[in-house]
Amino acid sequence: MKNIKKIKLYTILFHSFIIIGAGHGIGIMLFFDYLSIPSLFKNGIKYNLYAEYQDRLMLVGLISVIGKIILILSLFLNSNKIKSFTTLIGIILLWISVYFLTSGNWLYDWLYVFTFLTSIPFLIASIKLISLILKNQQIKKWNINVNKK
Repeated sequence: MKNIKKIKLYTILFHSFIIIGAGHGIGIMLFFDYLSIPSLFKNGIKYNLYAEYQDRLMLVGLISVIGKIILILSLFLNSNKIKSFTTLIGIILLWISVYFLTSGNWLYDWLYVFTFLTSIPFLIASIKLISLILKNQQIKKWNINVNKK
């Protein structure tokens, strides 16, 4: 269980430090997470998958914040089934945020490729986390089946 908590924290950290190009500079995902909340109250939710890279950043930040909050809450839950479910939901939301950042014409704009390359540590950590959760669930099912016999 401690290993799952550690990988969960690494997953959140790696996602927070995905580098995003914006305007004439770069920023990290954590910065856009912070900016997306006031933007939500000021402008509402606006989304267009075909919009420019910079126009998607606030929605991506909002999805990212929600995913990270769900992952952090899963650290404090007691029930293993609910903990596993909330972890999977949080990871799916973080994957969606990475997808929105990297879905575009890679040949036209290097920002999509750059963001994808800096998200590789997050993707590896999240896949490892999901494999540990599934392995843990499989072991519990196996122990239940052995105890019933």
